[in-house]
Amino acid sequence: MNHEPQKNGGDTELRANVSLILVIEDDPTQRLLSSSVLRSAGYEVAEAEDGLAGLEMARQSRPALIVCDVMMPGLNGYELVAALKREVALSTIPVIMLTAMTERSHVRTGMTAGADDYLSKPFRAAELRRAVQALLAKREAHRAQYGRDFEKKMSTALQAQKDALSLRYEMRLVQELNERWYEQDGTNLEVRYDHATVLLVDLFSGINHRFPQAQRFSATRRVYQAASDTLYLFGARRLVPSGNDLLAIFPDQGDPSAAKTGLLAVRAALGLQKIVKAAFQSMAPAPVLGDVVSPPVTIALYCGTVTLIHIKDPLHGGEGLTFASGEAVDVAQALGSHARSRGWQISCAQEVTTGFSDWVVAGDTALISHGDRLDLVPVVEIHSLEQE
Repeated sequence: MNHEPQKNGGDTELRANVSLILVIEDDPTQRLLSSSVLRSAGYEVAEAEDGLAGLEMARQSRPALIVCDVMMPGLNGYELVAALKREVALSTIPVIMLTAMTERSHVRTGMTAGADDYLSKPFRAAELRRAVQALLAKREAHRAQYGRDFEKKMSTALQAQKDALSLRYEMRLVQELNERWYEQDGTNLEVRYDHATVLLVDLFSGINHRFPQAQRFSATRRVYQAASDTLYLFGARRLVPSGNDLLAIFPDQGDPSAAKTGLLAVRAALGLQKIVKAAFQSMAPAPVLGDVVSPPVTIALYCGTVTLIHIKDPLHGGEGLTFASGEAVDVAQALGSHARSRGWQISCAQEVTTGFSDWVVAGDTALISHGDRLDLVPVVEIHSLEQE
């Protein structure tokens, strides 16, 4: 009995990928014949003289294919195949059974046991070569398909993991941003900003004009999410919805004359134009009230005093409403009304642009009166910012 694969010589590295065939045959002449045919076809061959020895050799060498006799002492071909199928590591090895019996019942028994092909003795060398080649090609195709399926599943799993991590990050970001909106102790019902830049955007009227009632909820949520994300990123401290408007507050950090807060607010306004347009364009299909086109978003910017008042509702777990009041809010509303009447998209008090007015690409200018104020507010229509 030869337990070692028999090689024809040649370079070991070149033969590293040659398929190993295990021949299990108790007849020495038939074993030599089968092995010779396979070696001449370029395969590496290992031999075993009975079923028990063949099973042990299969465990050790993990052949690419097994050629075995049916009638063998100790463990016949049917029993050998059944034993192979019970072991996970060996269950996928294809098996060709050889027998001198030609009755159809024996063929059915072999196939039922799990054999992949069946050759009757005597067989021609070409028959054995074709059978081996076909089964190895089939096995390689199965492996390739398994590899593709595995890669697809891995890709899906990695994408799911990526989506889950992204969702966790976004949820954490929202939580942190929301925490910034309320005082640490949660008891303050009034917050005053002596000097802040306010941004007032007519965010929701376009939704009401373009979407039927059934679609307004999802449209409002999408547009609000896009707008709030943009405002957060540019440093807004508080957001207060008011009718069709959304008020964003950019409090000055330190010196009220610093230009940083105003510049961030103007950048936020320019960013809002793009992000709201993209949000509308992403909504499909078109609603029945007309095509989904980006509505003109009117934005007003002013700086001054702002007071936030939060009124709790004890009947609903302490939840309530937040109102914004103060000079900056009132003037911003006046600027917004003037902008809509003139067709401006961004109306900005010139005071907001102090320190970076040279960067502003401006359109028209105007003087706006408001309420009891005796002085007029100089405003400018902003188109964009030049490179700093």
